[in-house]
Amino acid sequence: MGSMNSPLQHYADAFERLPEAARTTHRREALQRLLALGLPTPDLEDWKYTDLAALRELTPGPSDYRTIPEGAPPADADGLDAFNATFAVDGLDVEIAAKADLAEPLLATGTGHRRHRIRVGRHARALLRIELDPDAEFQTAFFDVDLAEGASLQVLRTQDATPDAQLITRIRARLGRDAKLDVSTVDLGGKLGRHDLNVDLAEPGAEVRLRGLFVASGSGLIDNHTRFDHRAPHGTSRELVRGLAHDSGRGVFNGRIVVHPGAQKTDSEQRIANLILSPKAEINAKPELEIYADDVKCAHGATFGQLDLTALFYLRSRGLPEAEARALLTLAFAMEPLRQIPNAAFRNEALKRVATHLRSDLDEAALVS
Repeated sequence: MGSMNSPLQHYADAFERLPEAARTTHRREALQRLLALGLPTPDLEDWKYTDLAALRELTPGPSDYRTIPEGAPPADADGLDAFNATFAVDGLDVEIAAKADLAEPLLATGTGHRRHRIRVGRHARALLRIELDPDAEFQTAFFDVDLAEGASLQVLRTQDATPDAQLITRIRARLGRDAKLDVSTVDLGGKLGRHDLNVDLAEPGAEVRLRGLFVASGSGLIDNHTRFDHRAPHGTSRELVRGLAHDSGRGVFNGRIVVHPGAQKTDSEQRIANLILSPKAEINAKPELEIYADDVKCAHGATFGQLDLTALFYLRSRGLPEAEARALLTLAFAMEPLRQIPNAAFRNEALKRVATHLRSDLDEAALVS
């Protein structure tokens, strides 16, 4: 199983230490793909700003394999997907019946590496709550989602991590006719946070909406990548993302929208705004549009800036100290996507988390610089 001189030999060794019942054919195939591809490197465009070198030395720890999620990674899976398919445990495996309306949310929590499979039947409705382990040295959570005709899924994802946590999530979703996927994400802190959202609007009338906020602080990196493939007519996609970076924090947002031939009447909009709060902070944002149809409405844009000096002057003229005025403007900037979260309970929770995080994490020196 791999060469003894391979830099990934420790993954092969860790696999052989799994319980016999966990060393399934699908897992072994995933391991072979991992050993062949390795983990992604900055040589790849999608990983240009994110180096996983430190993760290559980590060996998956002991896990509970009572529940063994089956299923090989997709044919186009990269090494990270293969890693997750090799070592993931105890993921959701849910089939929601047609026309069902789940009263309770699906919960994707826990430690270690998880792989989840969710199928939402025709005209059914569900809510998925993703809560990552804030103390994880290295955690991956991968989701395979399929929405049938008229199905609706709301995803609420939070990452509120300690400075040493390294957390990676990836959602692959296929949307049927008139299906709706609504995603709200909040990324706060951590050493490394990476979130991929890949949506295939496969049939007419499919709709995806994303609203997100990320706050990169300390020396941490938060990297968000999205790809929406419009493959059928009358599809709709919306992205509203706000990013903040301070201290030596780095943020990345790459949003790619592809309108395939025949996807006429596509309506797509992508808005990304970024606020840089200290000289050493950095944000790289790259909206991308590929259009191969001639009757579409598509728009995208990314902005970068610092706090509005006119607004700052106004608040100071009303008696607010400069540090407090800067903090208030920072919070107001961060709140725009959060206010649009449709789930009231999660919206209020997210607003409180972000306010607390900014108050504790943005000291006066960072705000004033």
